[in-house]
Amino acid sequence: MLEFFQKIVTGFKDALVSVLPASPFASFINDFEALNPEWLGWLNWIVPVQGILVITSAWLAAVASFYIYSIVMRWVKMIGD
Repeated sequence: MLEFFQKIVTGFKDALVSVLPASPFASFINDFEALNPEWLGWLNWIVPVQGILVITSAWLAAVASFYIYSIVMRWVKMIGD
């Protein structure tokens, strides 16, 4: 029975991923990687871009999960307006 639910969730995930568009930023990232300037390493040393991106993505995931949970609970009528 657990395998059945796992197949349903996997099928739903695959269907959702096939419907979603590709990243609109992929071409910009590829163009920026092609430049590969020497000063980029120094800029990353002064402004920790990777740390900023990690913290921002974690924050966005937390906010998105809160809103998704809130919408689902309102739909199920477990919480009020």
